[in-house]
Amino acid sequence: MKVFLVYDVPAAISLHHKLAITLPSKWLDQSVDKVKVAFVNAYNKKFPDTPLVADELVLEVKDTSPFTHTDKRILRSVDTPERTFEDKGEVRVVPPPVERAADGSSGKGNRCKNYGCQCEFDEKNNHDHACRHHKRPPMFHDTRKWWMCCEDQKVYSFDELLNIPGCQIGPHSTKPPAEEVQRQAEVREATNKVLQMHVDSAKPAADGRAPPPKQDFAPSAPPPQKKKVRPKLPEGQARCKHYGCQNQYTVADNHDRACRYHVKAPLFHEGTKQWPCCGVKKWDFDEFLAVPGCAFGPHEPEDDE
Repeated sequence: MKVFLVYDVPAAISLHHKLAITLPSKWLDQSVDKVKVAFVNAYNKKFPDTPLVADELVLEVKDTSPFTHTDKRILRSVDTPERTFEDKGEVRVVPPPVERAADGSSGKGNRCKNYGCQCEFDEKNNHDHACRHHKRPPMFHDTRKWWMCCEDQKVYSFDELLNIPGCQIGPHSTKPPAEEVQRQAEVREATNKVLQMHVDSAKPAADGRAPPPKQDFAPSAPPPQKKKVRPKLPEGQARCKHYGCQNQYTVADNHDRACRYHVKAPLFHEGTKQWPCCGVKKWDFDEFLAVPGCAFGPHEPEDDE
């Protein structure tokens, strides 16, 4: 692996330095501090009058994670080149970042509460076009994810969801949207009800024994089992039992290629839908049902037809 280390902190351009290092394979699973020390030693040989101190510097790389709102990542001693460096990528040598405030903020003072933003911002630089966000909250259903205001863009991973650009432009806001305020109020109400149930419940006796269960109720009779009755088909009609078909058809019109179907039953596993006879895997149920059958033959009526 080859990386380019860059030090351009001082204002004097003459003290900037860029060094290409081909890392030995044995360095790849060791601390990135080893690479930092190697750069500092090379720098101090070139600039003996302005030496650097390795303990006063950190390494910084690009951060492409969608779960952060910065494009930079400060590496720690526990990080390794194998996990954090890109081959022929750029690694910057910089002073450690300023200590963050006790609340975890960077000192800008505000975090935007708009859907899809959540960035920290300085109120001095806030304006009517500072924030691109979504109008409605996200929705999660059957492994799919989308913003309720942008239902035409449905994805399957959080990375893709967070990368969908907002449909609204406006200023950053420290107040959550009204819909989010209502949701949080409903959560608090539900939580308080559960806590009150716990407070009102019987407590153990002084000797630690649990109170006897209340038996002041009579068990209800099980509900009658209702068999689902399918509507009777008209005379001369039947319903096919083949996987992937199950359509109603006219018996008189049935022939050797009337039905296109799947020869094996579908499999459902951790959100995926599969036709094992075709080796086809889908996430969306509509797309799964749209997969054409792999066999042709006559329709076969269901057993109860």
